Amino acid sequence: MIAKNTASLQQVNPQQMMLEGELNQHTAAVLRIRYASLIEGADSQFSVDLSGVSRSNSVGLSLLLCFMRKAKKCNKVLVFVSIPDALFEMARVSGLDDVLPLGSFS
Repeated sequence: MIAKNTASLQQVNPQQMMLEGELNQHTAAVLRIRYASLIEGADSQFSVDLSGVSRSNSVGLSLLLCFMRKAKKCNKVLVFVSIPDALFEMARVSGLDDVLPLGSFS
């Protein structure tokens, strides 16, 4: 389990990453550094599992948009899976549920 006010992004395999912990202004800076190299090393199609996200604010949504932009820049297909209800609701209210690649691979 991730301690309060910390977060981690780990590569499970070339097709999957796991994001865990709290997404906020304190944790986002470290995650922004970490995600760039992981996305570059990921397969052409990969997912980021968000089921371990315990808490998020708008900075968390911004971080997901950064992941998405980096993947697009690297010509990779990214899908966010297992988004927690509170984070999805925040995305929905802000109109990002139609922008973020949510779901699963077909």
